[in-house]
Amino acid sequence: MSFPVDEIMAMTSTHERSKPGLPAANARSQEGLDFDSIFQDYWNRVCAVIYRLVGDPDETQDLALETFLRLHQNPPEDPSNIAGWLYRVATRLGLNSLRSNARRQRYESEASVLNEPVSVEKLLEASQERQQVLAALKRMKPQAAELVLLRSAGLSYAEIAAALDIRPSSVGTLLARAEREFEKHYLRD
Repeated sequence: MSFPVDEIMAMTSTHERSKPGLPAANARSQEGLDFDSIFQDYWNRVCAVIYRLVGDPDETQDLALETFLRLHQNPPEDPSNIAGWLYRVATRLGLNSLRSNARRQRYESEASVLNEPVSVEKLLEASQERQQVLAALKRMKPQAAELVLLRSAGLSYAEIAAALDIRPSSVGTLLARAEREFEKHYLRD
């Protein structure tokens, strides 16, 4: 799924960010990071990670914007691992969103208002599977859930290691354990 980077960039143009009342970027953001370039380079990947977790394009864009706002307002001390920082923040924002009761209630109300009777069975089946996956992820340890999520989003072992701040040589073992834990929780339902 692709997200409209140009539209988002227009919404967060330099003019908009410099308006009175909006938080100004701190000194590290202005000195060490080319925010616009990072935004362009990582927007779609961050959105893909979040979308895999929340499954809602609107919520995905909100959480992705929040991720980049956090980068703009409070960038990491060490900008050499910007991708890992972005993926970690995006994943945690997505998981926090899933834990929200209001979010869960909104999904249930959207699922109950189906307009097309032809595809009701498929939509119901997909909704049930998504709920089962989300329930399994919620029961997992946070790092294990993040491992499964990042790998399913297509990140390499090196990218996962950077995102979770773990040794690259540990990713395979930790991922295998996380996948077994996910399968145990998923099949339990």
